[in-house]
Order: sequence, then C-alpha cells, then structure tokens
Amino acid sequence: MPSLWSIGERLGPPRPDPALLPASPAVSRPAIPGLVPAAALTRLGALLLLGGAVALSLPDVLSALAGPALWAGIGAMLTAGLGAGLVQRSRHREQALRQEKTALEERLRVAADLSQAFEKSAVLLRDADGTIRHWSAGCERLFGFAAAEAIGQRAHELLGTRFPDGGRRAAQDHLAATGEWQGELRHRRRDGRPVVVAAHWILRREAATGAVVEVHADATALKAAEAALRAGEARLRLAQEVAGIGTWEWDPEADGFLWSPEHSALFGAAAGSPGPTTLESFLALVHPDDRPAVRAGAWRALESGEYEAEFRILRPGRDGGEEVRWLLGRGRRMPGLAGRLGPILGVHMDFTARKEAEERQSLLMREVDHRAKNALAVVQAVLRLTKADNARDFGRAIEGRVAALARAQTLLTESRWMGADLLAMLRGELDPFLGNAGSTRVSLDGPPLTVAPMAAQPLSMTLHELATNAAKYGSLSTPGGALDLTWTADHARDRLRLRWAETGGPPLAGPPAGRGFGSRVIRTTIHDQLGGEVSFEWQPTGLVCLMELPLGRVVARPDGGRRA
Repeated sequence: MPSLWSIGERLGPPRPDPALLPASPAVSRPAIPGLVPAAALTRLGALLLLGGAVALSLPDVLSALAGPALWAGIGAMLTAGLGAGLVQRSRHREQALRQEKTALEERLRVAADLSQAFEKSAVLLRDADGTIRHWSAGCERLFGFAAAEAIGQRAHELLGTRFPDGGRRAAQDHLAATGEWQGELRHRRRDGRPVVVAAHWILRREAATGAVVEVHADATALKAAEAALRAGEARLRLAQEVAGIGTWEWDPEADGFLWSPEHSALFGAAAGSPGPTTLESFLALVHPDDRPAVRAGAWRALESGEYEAEFRILRPGRDGGEEVRWLLGRGRRMPGLAGRLGPILGVHMDFTARKEAEERQSLLMREVDHRAKNALAVVQAVLRLTKADNARDFGRAIEGRVAALARAQTLLTESRWMGADLLAMLRGELDPFLGNAGSTRVSLDGPPLTVAPMAAQPLSMTLHELATNAAKYGSLSTPGGALDLTWTADHARDRLRLRWAETGGPPLAGPPAGRGFGSRVIRTTIHDQLGGEVSFEWQPTGLVCLMELPLGRVVARPDGGRRA
C-alpha cells in the first residue's frame, strides 16, 4: 500500500481552478525572509490532512482527490492550522519572557540590596598590583581616607599593611592558586592609629586585569578581648601555681573526670602526665583512710549542689620516699540539660602548712592548758605548805617561789618553748642572792645543756629552794661562804648528774631535826616529777646535794622535745 508521502509526491503541487479563486488586485508582495516555501506548505497541509488533522478515512480522502474543490479545502485547513500554531507558540514565548523579566527584576533587586550593603561595608576593588579602583563608604569610615584620596593608590602602601608570616607574596600566591585568601591584617588609619581587620580577598578571574575584591571587618576590639583573655588565663595559671590550686571537672553522667595541669604538681606527677579519667581513678590517688569521705562528698554534691572535702594524699617526697599532703576540695554542680545531671566544677588546693599550723596550735593549747594547771597546782602547794612566823615572812617566801616559776616561764617563752638553757636558769636563781658580794663566791661548771620544757619549771623550783636555804642558813648567808655547782652528762648511761656543794658557811652539827617545806619540794620534784634521785650530805663545812636525773627526760632535743 503506498504511503501518504508517496501519494503526495504523485499528486504534485496543487493546481486550483482559476475560476474558483476570488479576484484580487495584483499586488506585488515581497518575499519575507524565514517563510516556508509554498511547495513545502502544500505538502505540510496534505500531511496534516492525511495524518489526522481532520477525522477522514482514507477512502474519503481518495474520493475527494477527484474533485476540483480539493485544493481549496486543503488551503483553508492549512491556513487555519498554521495560524493556530503560531498563536500558541507566541503565547508560550510571551509567558517565558514574562518569567524571565520577573526573575531578572528579582536579581536586580537583590543586586541593588547587596550593592548597598557592600557600600556600607569596608569593601575595595583593586588591580593585581594593589591599585585601588573602588573605595566604599565603609572603607572611608574604617580607615579614615576619602575615596578621592584612596583611588589610584596602592592599598598596602596607603594603609601601611603588616601581613602575617610569609608576607604579601605568600598571600598573593595563595590567592592566585585558590582564588581566595583569608587572614588577619594590621593596617594604619589616616590618623595613625592601628586597626586589626579580618580580611577576605576574592580574585575575579573573568576580569582582564585580574581584579581583586577585598572585604575587611574591624577585629581590633576582638583582638583586644582575646589578648585580655590570654593575659587573664596566664594570671590565673600563675595564681594557681603560686597558691597550689588545681581546677577539675567531674561529669557524673559519663563518669568522666578532667583536671588542669596544675593538679600534676599537687600530686607530685610530672608536668603533662595524664590525669585520672574517672572518679574511681581519682579516688585511687587519695589516702586510703580518706577515700570513703571523699566519695561520699562527691555523691552528696549531686543532691546539694555543693562539694567540700578535706583529705590526704601520698605523693613522692624529696628524699625518694612518700610524703603526706593535705588537700582542700571545693566545688559546685553546674546546670545540665533537661533530664541530665550537670557536671561538678571545683578546685583542690594544698593547705598542708595551714593544717600543720592548726595541729601545732592545738598541741600548744593542750600543752599550755596542762602547764597552767601544773603551775597552779605548784602555787597551790606553795601556799598550802609554806610556813612563816608572820605575814611578812610568809609573803616573802611565796613571792620568791612564784618568782622562780616566772623566771622559768620567761626562759621558755624566749625560746618559743623549745627549752631553757641550764646555765641561764642557774644564773637566774642565784643572782638575787649574790648581791654585792661578787661572783667569785659562786662557781658554775658543766657542758651546755638545754632543759626540756616539761622539766624546766620543776628543776627551777628545786634550784630556788637550794639557793634560798643557802642564803638563809648555808654558805651564802656569811661573807666568806662559797658555792660550787657542777653538772655532767653521761650519755652512755642516760644520766644527768648535778652536785651542789657549799663551803665556808656556819658549821653544821648534822642533819636538821625536821624536814621543812624546801626539802619536801626538792624530793617530790626530783623523784616524782622528773624520775630522778636526790641525796643530802650534811657535812661540817656545808651542805652537799647530789641529784641524778634521766638525761632523755630532762634534756631537750634540738627540735624542742625530750631526747629519745
């Protein structure tokens, strides 16, 4: 069966009957460029007709071919089809143009807004060599140069730019390689004041001159704030190091533990060594006896929001062993996210010196209390046992014995209760009885010794009673009498021996008939309080008193305690 195209080809161009065409004036119509030739239009009309533009069957078409009105119908239908298509395409084109116009207007509006914003910002346009071509109003405000002053100048020369490491060449190379460069620049304003900017360079590759857009944001205040922050952090670190303080943070949700480098020094670890990462790993560094209290304080802080604990740690000492240090911990729970426990932030500080001072103060208070009670007990005994014929003699005896206690107290105070020098103690007791007779009457001989604080007052009372007796009845009561007092320290046998020998006094017929208060005080003091022995020899030439005391109990160590 022949195709529709072949049928059209055999038919050839239509030849309408001249009698059927309407008369029209002969008008010369110039050829319009772009119009389809008549033969092509004829074929197109036949194609539209035969291809289904009108609902005709093939037999109807063939029968119509025999009539002379065929070509007139084809022309009318062709004209109608082409006109409708042109109108349709024109409407589509008009709609597309309107959309493009709307989009273009939107882009122009955005460009106008951006142009206004760029003008207010510090934006400049320059050539590759730095010559300024555009200088925005924002640049005028930031740098102080008017546009007329800046355009035509080189930007880096006008602003005295200081570039970061690598200089201007490094920045230009990076710009050429990547098309952008960002960094921090230091410029100089028109009035000479410095300004720090965050700069962003953008290379316009499409420009023939290699133009560069520079955007500058003032970062002077930010840099000043950063510098102040760094200085504050440095001062904080220095204060922590000087005060022995370290900061820490514990996250109970993740059981994460962080601490500052200052904690390494607190715990005797090397600088930069890793710290504990969990609460239990931190508690492992706490003294075993204090771990339960520290753990309870940490969990208690989750409820109360406040953490406070005092505990000990064991850290390497200077001598290679371990030393005990006291730490004070304080912290506060921070707000957390909804439904979560916030972290606890806190500090630990070394207060070992204060703790030791408190312990010494507590010990001193107990010691003062004990000694005050002993002194009062001695005074009470003196008052009770002292006998005299009249009130004047009674007052004089009481005054002398209390003065002996006061002299011993003074020696201890001057040495900060480290002990009393034995020679100074002897001189203090004997000087009041020497008067103007001269020091040749009294001979003191023995090695330097420091009497322990606990033994100073009892021994001072003993010497006072011996000196008082010598001044009243013995060798110091007559002008020709003398006293020879010697002492020796036997470290091998742990004994201190004192010998009190009087000569030249009133002759003695023997020991006294009764035992007075002085002899009772001496025996009680030496035997009961100091754990020693005492003996009296009543020789015709004078009294000889021998005292033997435990050296470790009476003589002080260099640190102020008794000898071991």
